[in-house]
Amino acid sequence: MTNHPDAKTLARLWIEGWIAGKPDDIPLADEFTHTSPFGRMEGREKYLEWVKPMAAENVVSLKIVRIMGEGNEAVIHFIHETPKGPRPAVDWLVCKNGKILEIQSFYDAIELRD
Repeated sequence: MTNHPDAKTLARLWIEGWIAGKPDDIPLADEFTHTSPFGRMEGREKYLEWVKPMAAENVVSLKIVRIMGEGNEAVIHFIHETPKGPRPAVDWLVCKNGKILEIQSFYDAIELRD
């Protein structure tokens, strides 16, 4: 039996990967799906290609507030500091075999849209 990181650990790795500026190192499944106020993106590579330029423009810093989880699911509450001020955010992660399979992000994006 393979010992994989639990969902709470993967949630921390998710945010810490962005904090470190290394989103390519985040353990996302190839079939990763991300849903946010900007829409739904399917596929790890497609998601990273889309989100990295947006993050470079809109993420000043991220600060983890709390992480809760059980089994293959976790929720991470964090503060997303943007050029237009702080945005509280919550991401719900579904994980499988040590990878993040799906994330649903909840935050107010009204001032982040063009």
